[in-house]
Amino acid sequence: MAAVNFDRQFVYIGTGWEGSAADMRILKCACERGGFTVPDGKYYLVDSGYANTQKFISPYRGLKYHLSEFGPKAHRNYTGPEEMFNHRHAQLRNTVERTFGIWKKRFPILKNMKSFSFDVQADIVMACAIIHNYIARFHLTDAYLHVDVDSEEEAYGITQSVDENIFEEMISVGDSNKGALLRTQIKNEMWLMRVTTLNL
Repeated sequence: MAAVNFDRQFVYIGTGWEGSAADMRILKCACERGGFTVPDGKYYLVDSGYANTQKFISPYRGLKYHLSEFGPKAHRNYTGPEEMFNHRHAQLRNTVERTFGIWKKRFPILKNMKSFSFDVQADIVMACAIIHNYIARFHLTDAYLHVDVDSEEEAYGITQSVDENIFEEMISVGDSNKGALLRTQIKNEMWLMRVTTLNL
């Protein structure tokens, strides 16, 4: 599991989990035992594999979400505020996908580590994240950070299955009722701004 900022740097990375581990289980462990915290009044954008809470805002399910589903700007019409929220959410969360694309292009070893033991694989991931952050902070002319990089994650047709039962055990990751209120507030404010702008 990883969290990134808008400067395409890792702010948290958790290694040592099998690929089949549920996203929410990993997040819960990161919050309870892994030192991952969300500053008061802030939140992270997450994909639909996670529950929506006041700390982790996910998109609305069952509506368009991936950028490729929205088409070009000139032909974009939203069916309602939830769909517009999902589009804006995907635009912002794309920073994560681009960061992973840069990271994998910079460190090809991340794509093929089967010959290493599981522990060594976890160490390689952490080392690559640390080096990536160092380059991003101190080598501002780095070519990888200043070009558009396609990543495997940007194949927007990928969906994740979600175990709804795990949402009931989320004390450390936030409250789903507060998350629903926050997401609704953000959605309504964005929709009002859009409607106001279109009526000018």
